[in-house]
Amino acid sequence: MSFKKTAMAMVFAFISLSIHAHEGHDTGATKSLHGGIVKKSKNAFVEIVQDEKIEIYVTDHNYKNLISPNFIVLAFADVKGKKLPLKLESHGANLSVSTDLKKEKHFKLNIVLKINGQEEQVSFPLEN
Repeated sequence: MSFKKTAMAMVFAFISLSIHAHEGHDTGATKSLHGGIVKKSKNAFVEIVQDEKIEIYVTDHNYKNLISPNFIVLAFADVKGKKLPLKLESHGANLSVSTDLKKEKHFKLNIVLKINGQEEQVSFPLEN
């Protein structure tokens, strides 16, 4: 191997090791605390766990629970272009939605949050 090729290989190896050795690198990925799908809004993470009911968890970006009696959360199902309001039940740390959408193969769940007077929305495409 020529000197030039060896030097280039060493430079690339050094750069690769330097990049991977950096500690504290935040990938920006959101983590699921309950095994569901997580979406990020401006001020919150919304996690959906779909089982018999649809469970909704809302945290701030430090993963502190935001669900409280004063916190406003609205849910709508978008089924074939129709916007259907959904009733939410509070369970302390989370909310749940009981729907009769079992017959719908595909629908979009829209969650609207009202945080500090501002409205934020996240959407989840779901299947039954």
